[in-house]
Amino acid sequence: MAFFKWYRYCSHTYPIRTNLIQTGFLFGVGDLIAQSAVEKCKPDEIDWLRMVRFASIGCAVGPTLSMWYKSLDRLGTNNTIPIITKKISVDQLIASPIINGAVLMMSRVFNGDKWPQIQNKLEDDFVKVMLTSYLIWPAVQTFNFIIVPLQYRVLAVQIVSLAWNIYLSFVSAGGGKSK
Repeated sequence: MAFFKWYRYCSHTYPIRTNLIQTGFLFGVGDLIAQSAVEKCKPDEIDWLRMVRFASIGCAVGPTLSMWYKSLDRLGTNNTIPIITKKISVDQLIASPIINGAVLMMSRVFNGDKWPQIQNKLEDDFVKVMLTSYLIWPAVQTFNFIIVPLQYRVLAVQIVSLAWNIYLSFVSAGGGKSK
């Protein structure tokens, strides 16, 4: 119970820092799970630098999400179908392609790839990632916008996003093999 009290204090007092830390942590954990459970790396085969790189991408995404959810609330704060529909549409048509594309690009930049390799990676994976995203995130965001208070939306998304981070880490790493 003390942890939740402390978290509530941090999320109210330092929302951007809190979201930076939690998103970075969950991106890193997602990559670690991708390597160990999905790619079946043994403990001595874990690419710790890859995990740190993916966590740092999360650190960049977290503060952005904080500001994004505040911006979406400018469309309205009532839980009416038209307002929720607008928020989900704007989120999925603007933020989702930008964030997913940025994660795919940044993971390859951090891996040392040059622009032609990054472009090929985007051409190979971006549409697949977005189609998968559209199967998951509209439902998550419906729940998020209707039930979750603004200061906890990034956390709610990041809890679900742990599975998404595993998927993105796996895809961005080349399906387990760096290209």
